Amino acid sequence: MGSLVHTLGWILFILGWVLAFLGSLWIITLGWQRNVYWGVVCFAFPVIQLVYVAGHWKESKEAFFLQIAGLVLVILAALTGVPGS
Repeated sequence: MGSLVHTLGWILFILGWVLAFLGSLWIITLGWQRNVYWGVVCFAFPVIQLVYVAGHWKESKEAFFLQIAGLVLVILAALTGVPGS
């Protein structure tokens, strides 16, 4: 049983990381489409993505929720003990 939980934890961890990465990439792309400066700043300083999402909620909410879904999966993976075990 422990091995199954460990394997499931790793699957959740990897899937969560991929979803968060794709959401971040999506926001960077949206920023780049709006203005090159937004794209560069969102890429260089990921925390600025929150500012971009707050200012352009209508167009970026799906990407933001994709990031949040990834974060939730990573947290669930952490609760199974991955990657620490």
